Amino acid sequence: MIDKLRDKLEMKSYYNSKLYYELGDYKAAIIALKNAIKDFPDTKFREEILFYIFESSFLYAKNSIIKKKKERYIKALDEYYVFIDEFDSSKFLKKAEKNFDVAVKKIESY
Repeated sequence: MIDKLRDKLEMKSYYNSKLYYELGDYKAAIIALKNAIKDFPDTKFREEILFYIFESSFLYAKNSIIKKKKERYIKALDEYYVFIDEFDSSKFLKKAEKNFDVAVKKIESY
């Protein structure tokens, strides 16, 4: 019974945090996704959460004012490395690598 309730809380935490991403509130998504990982470190959604943390960080940087872009792209790269360290053969790898390449080019251009 307790495991069932924990699974529900875990799922709710994941879907609530993913909703911020889908709504385009990337800063809130990053915070909520990191909280989901902190609260449920062994979650079955870990791969998706780490990917969405990177993706949200990337999109947050992309949509930032010019003054903040470089710093935020660097943070996005940090999140990419966290994701890749754990899931180097992820189903999200192609998209993550594409955005990683864009972030590197953007950093080099500043």
